[in-house]
Amino acid sequence: MQSGGPRHDGVQPGSLRGDGPRRGDLRGDGPRRGDLRRESPRQRDARQAGVAYQVLKVLNNNAVLARDGTGRAVVLQGRGLGFHARRRTCIPADDPAIEAAYVAGAPGIPVPPWLPGIVADLVERAGATLGEAIDPHIVPALLDHLAFALHRVRQGLPLENPFLAEIEVLFPEELRLARQLLAEVAAAGGRVLPPDEAGFVALHLRAARAGVPVKEPARHTALVHDLVEWVRRRLGVALRPGGLDHARLVAHLRYLLDAVARGGRTPNPLLPRIQEEFPDAMALARQLGDEIARRLGKPVMEDDLGYVALHLAKLMMDAGGPADASPAGAPEEPLRGSPTSP
Repeated sequence: MQSGGPRHDGVQPGSLRGDGPRRGDLRGDGPRRGDLRRESPRQRDARQAGVAYQVLKVLNNNAVLARDGTGRAVVLQGRGLGFHARRRTCIPADDPAIEAAYVAGAPGIPVPPWLPGIVADLVERAGATLGEAIDPHIVPALLDHLAFALHRVRQGLPLENPFLAEIEVLFPEELRLARQLLAEVAAAGGRVLPPDEAGFVALHLRAARAGVPVKEPARHTALVHDLVEWVRRRLGVALRPGGLDHARLVAHLRYLLDAVARGGRTPNPLLPRIQEEFPDAMALARQLGDEIARRLGKPVMEDDLGYVALHLAKLMMDAGGPADASPAGAPEEPLRGSPTSP
């Protein structure tokens, strides 16, 4: 994804929100879902001459999905740009309201012409479903990602997502939307993307929902995956993806990561009793905490680890050993060195 177009002093790159729409409303008076605006022959000539952008869809008051002179999809950013674009079908390339342009499409991997409308609809539907505005930056980023995924499928290259089981627990709403998107891509383009691809799309949606780079939820998901795998090997338990024990452990780890991200200390009135009755489970929880602190660069509070220790104690008992003793024959295994650790 490239950034081009005019820039002005004081513009914050990456900020498409500003005075955006109300929560859940990405449409305003824009076109109906799936209805990309048509351009007249005169407007097409102006766009191809590089003097105008064709408006495809208004994303919010400050962002517009458009097409440039070469036919590439581009998200135009500017305060009030989307509000004014609702009443016109093209925007002059030298319009002073344009603060930044984010172009989709990598060299040699063009974006199919039918894909921008599907992705724009996803952003609209996600805002309505999740009840909050979605950062429009997801449009060019997701167009790039999907174009590359389609390219890999055409080349017969595999698309595997080792974190899909964790994504199903961590981001279920985003994953449902992502699976709908894959169905629409298959219907429009005749290419069926593998189910694992929905997990990657869900990470993009989560990032856009939180207004953070996609690498942040991806990093947290990889960390949860590594912690789960270490617990599985250390305790000798199955933790089958989709099973209750797996889902509960992933959920506990998510709450722990959320607490670490918030900072501060959440009092745990049960902590002294947990430390006394389940010392080995507490020791395992501290090892998890050490790895989280190493990977995220933030301290992990003992109170928060106590809640994780309770779940680890249950897993230890289910594995056939007492909760206050390490499972028989389980070797001491350092948490670092997981294949997916950064």
